[in-house]
Amino acid sequence: MSATFMGDCSVLENRKLARDTYLLRLAASELAAGGRPGMFVMVRTGPDPEKGGSPLLKRPFGLHRIGPDGEVSLLYRVVGVGTGLLSQVRPGEKLEILGPLGHGFDTDVKAASAYLVGGGMGLAPLLALAEDLHRRGVEVTVFYGEREGAYVLAEDHLALFPGRMVVTTEDGAAGRQGLVTAPLAEALAAQAAPVLACGPKPMLAAVAGIANEFCVPCQVSLEASMACGMGACLGCVTSHAQGGYRRVCVEGPVFEAEEIKW
Repeated sequence: MSATFMGDCSVLENRKLARDTYLLRLAASELAAGGRPGMFVMVRTGPDPEKGGSPLLKRPFGLHRIGPDGEVSLLYRVVGVGTGLLSQVRPGEKLEILGPLGHGFDTDVKAASAYLVGGGMGLAPLLALAEDLHRRGVEVTVFYGEREGAYVLAEDHLALFPGRMVVTTEDGAAGRQGLVTAPLAEALAAQAAPVLACGPKPMLAAVAGIANEFCVPCQVSLEASMACGMGACLGCVTSHAQGGYRRVCVEGPVFEAEEIKW
């Protein structure tokens, strides 16, 4: 298990990429050294609570990109007070961060190609994953789905993903209209390959079902609200297929699809 860092990291950039969606780049050599695709960090998004700041708890964010130069990127969407405060942070400021945390993707896929599926902010951990697989010689296809075209990330950022990118939107304003699972099923019908996915649980359940139909391995990264990120509060548990529960922050966030009771 990687050593866990807790301390301040300097903000290099906090750039808007789409509606309510931002890229946060950090100088974070400790996180970069220990981080792996699928792991996450807890970020204090507001002022120090001991000085009367709010919100009290840190927020979880998946590692979007892990640079060899000690730089780490996070991708996030403004959905509440915490992420709203985070969007106001400027380069040169510092953020208190805990991480890297969790169980990431197994990138030793033992296959010539792999299909990555991201629904909405489920795209966040897939850049680090795609780059890792590409370095291993795996041909990557990324299926990226959004509800509306306004949320699709800027083209210059999507161009960072190695391999082929397939964009779908439910409103048809960008890419192919429909759900992201449709082109995934078509691709699997043409060529079997392991599936690695992150996104809302209903989407992951559908992806897991499609992967099972085509008899291919499937890893899923679950999204969950977290209070501590270290397994103590039991606030992020998910039902396990063999009974009982598993903590998304410790046993996950990445699981084999058959482990989850959908």
